[in-house]
Amino acid sequence: MSAAHKDPRWREAERFAERHARTVLARLDVRVAGDGRHGQLDLVGSDLAAFVEHHRSPVGRDTLQRLLTAAGHRTAVCYARAGYTKMALVWADERHVALFGYTDAGHCAPLNEFGRQLAQRAQDEAEQHVRTAAEVLTRHASALRAEAERREREAHAAALRAQEDRREQERRRARRREQDEATLGRSIALLLALQIDPAALHTAIQRLTMSGVVTAVSDSADRLTLAERPHAVALVRAMFDEAAGALEVSTPATVRESPQYRAARTAIYRAYDALDVAAGEGVAGHVAPEDVARSLRSAELAWRVVVAELVKADTIAVVDVPSPRLRTR
Repeated sequence: MSAAHKDPRWREAERFAERHARTVLARLDVRVAGDGRHGQLDLVGSDLAAFVEHHRSPVGRDTLQRLLTAAGHRTAVCYARAGYTKMALVWADERHVALFGYTDAGHCAPLNEFGRQLAQRAQDEAEQHVRTAAEVLTRHASALRAEAERREREAHAAALRAQEDRREQERRRARRREQDEATLGRSIALLLALQIDPAALHTAIQRLTMSGVVTAVSDSADRLTLAERPHAVALVRAMFDEAAGALEVSTPATVRESPQYRAARTAIYRAYDALDVAAGEGVAGHVAPEDVARSLRSAELAWRVVVAELVKADTIAVVDVPSPRLRTR
Protein backbone atom coordinates (compact mmCIF):
# COMPACT_ATOMS: atom_id res chain seq x y z
CA MET A 1 0.00 0.00 0.00
CA SER A 2 1.26 3.47 -0.84
CA ALA A 3 2.38 5.77 1.93
CA ALA A 4 -0.25 8.34 0.91
CA HIS A 5 -3.07 6.01 2.11
CA LYS A 6 -1.45 4.99 5.39
CA ASP A 7 -2.28 6.60 8.70
CA PRO A 8 0.42 7.11 11.37
CA ARG A 9 -0.57 3.89 13.14
CA TRP A 10 0.04 1.91 9.97
CA ARG A 11 3.41 3.54 9.57
CA GLU A 12 4.21 2.61 13.19
CA ALA A 13 3.19 -0.97 12.41
CA GLU A 14 5.66 -0.99 9.51
CA ARG A 15 8.43 0.21 11.80
CA PHE A 16 7.53 -2.53 14.26
CA ALA A 17 7.60 -5.16 11.48
CA GLU A 18 10.93 -3.80 10.30
CA ARG A 19 12.44 -4.25 13.78
CA HIS A 20 10.98 -7.77 13.97
CA ALA A 21 12.45 -8.76 10.60
CA ARG A 22 15.84 -7.46 11.62
CA THR A 23 16.01 -8.85 15.17
CA VAL A 24 13.90 -12.03 15.06
CA LEU A 25 14.30 -13.08 11.45
CA ALA A 26 17.94 -11.87 11.28
CA ARG A 27 17.38 -9.93 8.06
CA LEU A 28 19.56 -6.98 8.92
CA ASP A 29 19.14 -5.14 5.62
CA VAL A 30 15.34 -5.01 5.71
CA ARG A 31 13.87 -1.52 5.63
CA VAL A 32 10.50 0.16 5.14
CA ALA A 33 9.87 0.72 1.43
CA GLY A 34 8.41 4.21 1.91
CA ASP A 35 6.50 6.35 -0.57
CA GLY A 36 5.51 3.37 -2.68
CA ARG A 37 8.76 3.38 -4.66
CA HIS A 38 8.98 -0.42 -4.41
CA GLY A 39 5.46 -1.10 -5.65
CA GLN A 40 3.07 -2.50 -3.11
CA LEU A 41 5.78 -3.93 -0.83
CA ASP A 42 5.97 -2.42 2.65
CA LEU A 43 9.31 -4.02 3.68
CA VAL A 44 12.16 -4.86 1.33
CA GLY A 45 15.54 -6.52 1.76
CA SER A 46 18.04 -8.52 -0.26
CA ASP A 47 16.24 -11.82 0.48
CA LEU A 48 12.96 -10.72 2.08
CA ALA A 49 9.85 -8.86 0.94
CA ALA A 50 6.83 -8.22 3.14
CA PHE A 51 3.37 -6.76 3.44
CA VAL A 52 2.23 -5.07 6.65
CA GLU A 53 -1.58 -5.30 6.82
CA HIS A 54 -3.01 -3.05 9.52
CA HIS A 55 -6.67 -3.91 8.76
CA ARG A 56 -9.40 -4.96 11.14
CA SER A 57 -10.39 -7.92 8.96
CA PRO A 58 -8.31 -11.08 8.36
CA VAL A 59 -5.97 -11.16 5.37
CA GLY A 60 -7.19 -13.36 2.51
CA ARG A 61 -5.48 -15.44 -0.14
CA ASP A 62 -5.63 -12.68 -2.78
CA THR A 63 -3.41 -10.42 -0.71
CA LEU A 64 -0.88 -13.22 -0.25
CA GLN A 65 -0.89 -13.93 -4.00
CA ARG A 66 -0.01 -10.28 -4.69
CA LEU A 67 2.74 -10.50 -2.07
CA LEU A 68 4.24 -13.65 -3.60
CA THR A 69 4.22 -12.08 -7.06
CA ALA A 70 5.85 -8.87 -5.85
CA ALA A 71 8.45 -10.74 -3.77
CA GLY A 72 9.86 -12.60 -6.76
CA HIS A 73 12.87 -14.69 -5.71
CA ARG A 74 12.85 -13.26 -2.19
CA THR A 75 11.21 -14.82 0.85
CA ALA A 76 7.62 -13.57 1.15
CA VAL A 77 6.52 -12.50 4.62
CA CYS A 78 3.24 -11.00 5.74
CA TYR A 79 2.46 -9.20 8.99
CA ALA A 80 -1.25 -8.92 9.81
CA ARG A 81 -2.96 -7.26 12.75
CA ALA A 82 -6.25 -9.18 12.36
CA GLY A 83 -4.85 -12.58 11.36
CA TYR A 84 -5.60 -14.65 8.25
CA THR A 85 -8.41 -16.62 6.76
CA LYS A 86 -8.24 -20.42 6.85
CA MET A 87 -7.84 -20.49 3.07
CA ALA A 88 -4.94 -18.03 3.33
CA LEU A 89 -3.23 -20.17 5.99
CA VAL A 90 -3.45 -23.31 3.87
CA TRP A 91 -2.34 -21.53 0.71
CA ALA A 92 0.62 -19.85 2.48
CA ASP A 93 1.98 -23.19 3.76
CA GLU A 94 1.77 -24.64 0.24
CA ARG A 95 3.57 -21.63 -1.30
CA HIS A 96 6.09 -21.11 1.55
CA VAL A 97 4.85 -17.69 2.57
CA ALA A 98 5.65 -16.81 6.18
CA LEU A 99 2.69 -15.42 8.11
CA PHE A 100 3.03 -13.42 11.31
CA GLY A 101 0.43 -11.76 13.50
CA TYR A 102 1.05 -8.75 15.69
CA THR A 103 -0.84 -6.69 18.25
CA ASP A 104 -0.97 -3.01 19.02
CA ALA A 105 0.77 -3.82 22.30
CA GLY A 106 3.90 -4.84 20.42
CA HIS A 107 3.68 -8.66 20.39
CA CYS A 108 4.39 -10.72 17.26
CA ALA A 109 4.21 -14.47 16.62
CA PRO A 110 4.30 -16.84 13.60
CA LEU A 111 0.86 -18.11 12.55
CA ASN A 112 1.80 -20.86 10.08
CA GLU A 113 4.39 -23.61 9.82
CA PHE A 114 6.64 -21.80 7.37
CA GLY A 115 6.65 -18.72 9.60
CA ARG A 116 7.70 -20.83 12.55
CA GLN A 117 10.41 -22.49 10.46
CA LEU A 118 11.67 -19.10 9.29
CA ALA A 119 11.84 -17.78 12.85
CA GLN A 120 13.46 -20.98 14.14
CA ARG A 121 16.04 -20.99 11.34
CA ALA A 122 16.93 -17.39 12.10
CA GLN A 123 17.27 -18.25 15.77
CA ASP A 124 19.46 -21.25 14.99
CA GLU A 125 21.65 -19.14 12.71
CA ALA A 126 21.93 -16.45 15.38
CA GLU A 127 22.90 -19.03 17.98
CA GLN A 128 25.46 -20.48 15.58
CA HIS A 129 26.89 -17.01 15.01
CA VAL A 130 27.06 -16.49 18.75
CA ARG A 131 28.78 -19.85 19.25
CA THR A 132 31.22 -19.12 16.44
CA ALA A 133 31.95 -15.68 17.84
CA ALA A 134 32.37 -17.17 21.31
CA GLU A 135 34.78 -19.79 19.96
CA VAL A 136 36.76 -17.13 18.14
CA LEU A 137 36.80 -15.00 21.27
CA THR A 138 37.84 -17.99 23.38
CA ARG A 139 40.65 -18.87 20.97
CA HIS A 140 41.77 -15.26 20.92
CA ALA A 141 41.66 -15.07 24.71
CA SER A 142 43.57 -18.35 24.95
CA ALA A 143 46.16 -17.06 22.50
CA LEU A 144 46.51 -13.83 24.47
CA ARG A 145 46.79 -15.77 27.72
CA ALA A 146 49.37 -18.12 26.22
CA GLU A 147 51.31 -15.13 24.88
CA ALA A 148 51.17 -13.43 28.27
CA GLU A 149 52.33 -16.61 29.98
CA ARG A 150 55.14 -17.01 27.44
CA ARG A 151 56.29 -13.44 28.03
CA GLU A 152 56.06 -13.96 31.77
CA ARG A 153 58.15 -17.12 31.50
CA GLU A 154 60.68 -15.33 29.32
CA ALA A 155 60.86 -12.40 31.74
CA HIS A 156 61.27 -14.80 34.66
CA ALA A 157 63.95 -16.74 32.79
CA ALA A 158 65.72 -13.49 31.89
CA ALA A 159 65.62 -12.40 35.54
CA LEU A 160 67.02 -15.77 36.59
CA ARG A 161 69.74 -15.53 33.95
CA ALA A 162 70.61 -12.02 35.07
CA GLN A 163 70.74 -13.18 38.68
CA GLU A 164 72.89 -16.15 37.72
CA ASP A 165 75.16 -13.89 35.68
CA ARG A 166 75.61 -11.62 38.69
CA ARG A 167 76.41 -14.61 40.85
CA GLU A 168 78.86 -15.89 38.25
CA GLN A 169 80.55 -12.49 38.02
CA GLU A 170 80.81 -12.31 41.78
CA ARG A 171 82.21 -15.82 41.87
CA ARG A 172 84.77 -14.90 39.22
CA ARG A 173 85.78 -11.80 41.14
CA ALA A 174 86.17 -13.88 44.29
CA ARG A 175 88.28 -16.41 42.41
CA ARG A 176 90.41 -13.62 40.96
CA ARG A 177 90.97 -12.24 44.44
CA GLU A 178 92.01 -15.69 45.67
CA GLN A 179 94.36 -16.12 42.71
CA ASP A 180 95.85 -12.66 43.18
CA GLU A 181 96.33 -13.35 46.89
CA ALA A 182 98.08 -16.62 46.04
CA THR A 183 100.32 -14.75 43.61
CA LEU A 184 101.06 -12.12 46.25
CA GLY A 185 101.94 -14.82 48.75
CA ARG A 186 104.35 -16.47 46.30
CA SER A 187 105.88 -13.10 45.45
CA ILE A 188 106.49 -12.27 49.12
CA ALA A 189 107.98 -15.70 49.72
CA LEU A 190 110.30 -15.25 46.75
CA LEU A 191 111.34 -11.78 47.90
CA LEU A 192 112.17 -13.17 51.33
CA ALA A 193 114.20 -15.94 49.70
CA LEU A 194 116.13 -13.32 47.71
CA GLN A 195 117.28 -11.70 50.94
CA ILE A 196 118.96 -14.97 51.86
CA ASP A 197 120.07 -16.10 48.41
CA PRO A 198 120.38 -13.49 45.59
CA ALA A 199 120.18 -16.31 43.03
CA ALA A 200 116.85 -17.57 44.38
CA LEU A 201 114.83 -15.91 41.58
CA HIS A 202 117.05 -17.34 38.85
CA THR A 203 116.90 -20.75 40.49
CA ALA A 204 113.09 -20.60 40.72
CA ILE A 205 112.74 -19.59 37.08
CA GLN A 206 115.13 -22.31 35.96
CA ARG A 207 113.19 -24.88 37.95
CA LEU A 208 109.89 -23.74 36.41
CA THR A 209 111.19 -23.65 32.84
CA MET A 210 112.80 -27.06 33.17
CA SER A 211 109.76 -28.64 34.87
CA GLY A 212 107.74 -31.11 32.85
CA VAL A 213 104.87 -31.39 35.34
CA VAL A 214 102.30 -29.40 33.34
CA THR A 215 103.16 -31.15 30.09
CA ALA A 216 103.08 -34.59 31.72
CA VAL A 217 99.68 -33.96 33.28
CA SER A 218 98.32 -32.65 29.97
CA ASP A 219 99.62 -35.71 28.09
CA SER A 220 98.04 -38.10 30.58
CA ALA A 221 94.76 -36.18 30.92
CA ASP A 222 92.77 -38.84 29.05
CA ARG A 223 93.98 -41.54 31.43
CA LEU A 224 93.43 -39.80 34.76
CA THR A 225 91.12 -41.61 37.14
CA LEU A 226 88.60 -39.83 39.33
CA ALA A 227 90.92 -40.31 42.30
CA GLU A 228 93.96 -38.95 40.43
CA ARG A 229 92.21 -35.96 38.87
CA PRO A 230 92.06 -33.62 41.94
CA HIS A 231 95.75 -34.19 42.76
CA ALA A 232 96.81 -33.58 39.14
CA VAL A 233 94.79 -30.34 38.91
CA ALA A 234 96.15 -29.12 42.26
CA LEU A 235 99.71 -29.87 41.12
CA VAL A 236 99.29 -27.83 37.92
CA ARG A 237 97.62 -25.02 39.86
CA ALA A 238 100.58 -24.89 42.26
CA MET A 239 102.95 -24.59 39.27
CA PHE A 240 100.98 -21.62 37.96
CA ASP A 241 100.91 -20.01 41.42
CA GLU A 242 104.69 -20.22 41.60
CA ALA A 243 105.11 -19.02 38.02
CA ALA A 244 102.80 -16.04 38.65
CA GLY A 245 104.84 -15.06 41.71
CA ALA A 246 108.11 -15.37 39.80
CA LEU A 247 106.71 -13.31 36.96
CA GLU A 248 105.69 -10.50 39.32
CA VAL A 249 109.07 -10.42 41.03
CA SER A 250 111.16 -10.69 37.85
CA THR A 251 109.27 -8.11 35.80
CA PRO A 252 110.34 -4.49 36.40
CA ALA A 253 107.61 -1.90 36.76
CA THR A 254 108.72 -0.25 33.52
CA VAL A 255 108.00 -3.41 31.54
CA ARG A 256 104.59 -4.25 32.99
CA GLU A 257 102.75 -2.27 30.34
CA SER A 258 104.28 -4.31 27.54
CA PRO A 259 102.03 -6.57 25.44
CA GLN A 260 104.17 -9.59 26.31
CA TYR A 261 103.69 -9.15 30.04
CA ARG A 262 99.96 -8.58 29.63
CA ALA A 263 99.75 -11.69 27.44
CA ALA A 264 101.49 -13.71 30.14
CA ARG A 265 99.11 -12.43 32.85
CA THR A 266 96.13 -13.20 30.61
CA ALA A 267 97.49 -16.69 30.00
CA ILE A 268 97.75 -17.25 33.75
CA TYR A 269 94.13 -16.22 34.31
CA ARG A 270 93.04 -18.35 31.36
CA ALA A 271 94.88 -21.31 32.86
CA TYR A 272 93.20 -20.76 36.23
CA ASP A 273 89.79 -20.78 34.51
CA ALA A 274 90.65 -24.00 32.66
CA LEU A 275 91.78 -25.61 35.90
CA ASP A 276 88.52 -24.59 37.58
CA VAL A 277 86.64 -26.35 34.79
CA ALA A 278 88.80 -29.44 35.13
CA ALA A 279 88.22 -29.45 38.89
CA GLY A 280 84.46 -29.14 38.42
CA GLU A 281 84.09 -25.77 40.14
CA GLY A 282 80.40 -24.83 40.17
CA VAL A 283 79.38 -28.10 38.50
CA ALA A 284 77.11 -30.68 40.14
CA GLY A 285 78.45 -34.17 39.64
CA HIS A 286 81.54 -35.33 37.78
CA VAL A 287 83.14 -33.54 34.86
CA ALA A 288 83.35 -35.55 31.65
CA PRO A 289 86.84 -36.94 30.94
CA GLU A 290 87.00 -35.20 27.56
CA ASP A 291 86.24 -31.85 29.25
CA VAL A 292 89.00 -32.46 31.79
CA ALA A 293 91.47 -33.34 29.04
CA ARG A 294 90.52 -30.30 26.98
CA SER A 295 90.90 -27.98 29.98
CA LEU A 296 94.30 -29.39 30.95
CA ARG A 297 95.55 -29.04 27.37
CA SER A 298 94.38 -25.42 27.40
CA ALA A 299 96.32 -24.90 30.63
CA GLU A 300 99.39 -26.46 29.03
CA LEU A 301 99.22 -23.99 26.11
CA ALA A 302 98.98 -21.12 28.59
CA TRP A 303 101.98 -22.56 30.43
CA ARG A 304 104.14 -22.22 27.32
CA VAL A 305 103.29 -18.50 27.08
CA VAL A 306 104.14 -17.93 30.75
CA VAL A 307 107.42 -19.88 30.54
CA ALA A 308 108.50 -17.89 27.48
CA GLU A 309 107.92 -14.62 29.35
CA LEU A 310 109.75 -15.96 32.43
CA VAL A 311 112.80 -16.84 30.34
CA LYS A 312 112.87 -13.35 28.89
CA ALA A 313 112.31 -11.73 32.29
CA ASP A 314 115.14 -13.79 33.80
CA THR A 315 117.63 -12.13 31.47
CA ILE A 316 116.60 -8.58 32.45
CA ALA A 317 115.59 -9.09 36.06
CA VAL A 318 117.08 -6.50 38.37
CA VAL A 319 115.43 -6.98 41.71
CA ASP A 320 115.85 -4.35 44.36
CA VAL A 321 115.95 -6.43 47.50
CA PRO A 322 116.08 -4.46 50.74
CA SER A 323 119.34 -5.06 52.62
CA PRO A 324 119.34 -5.56 56.38
CA ARG A 325 120.68 -2.67 58.40
CA LEU A 326 123.98 -3.28 60.24
CA ARG A 327 124.82 -1.63 63.48
CA THR A 328 128.19 0.13 63.60
CA ARG A 329 130.16 0.49 66.77
